Amino acid sequence: MSVVPLRQARWHPDEHLIDAAIAGRVHSNDLATSDRAWLVAQLTHRGHPNDTIAAWLHCSRRTVQMARIDPIAVLTARLLAAEAAAEDARRQVRASQVTPAAMAQLLADRDRLRDSRAQLIDQLAEMRRRCDTPCPPQVLVIHPTRPHPRAAAADATLPLFQIGDPNCVS
Repeated sequence: MSVVPLRQARWHPDEHLIDAAIAGRVHSNDLATSDRAWLVAQLTHRGHPNDTIAAWLHCSRRTVQMARIDPIAVLTARLLAAEAAAEDARRQVRASQVTPAAMAQLLADRDRLRDSRAQLIDQLAEMRRRCDTPCPPQVLVIHPTRPHPRAAAADATLPLFQIGDPNCVS
């Protein structure tokens, strides 16, 4: 369990941000990285395509795609999937198709994912504060250089005529 300092407020999502984004009153540039990732995950979970989300947030589709791969968005998407599974389980319990033990297991999984999301978001925020520079969104693979340069490729074209050929009429 991590201890959160008293001076640091714990991050909580703004539920009203979804309705404001759908109405077009939110610009992605005005949002913090964590809020943008959470919002994109919420809108994606509701079934909205990239183009629509980009239009609502006044940004490019690439910005939406980059927000989707942010760790906060990934964790939020998993949490939303767990909550949807728990809700389905509740419906099945009402229909007496699932045992109470299975329902308790799903609720425990949902709570575990919620706690891990909050903990990882706090750790990510702490790392961003320590670095003061944003982390690159992708990993670059740099291949080692060759010990010696490649040999030049042989000329692939053949001459049409040879100079001094007796068959050549001038």
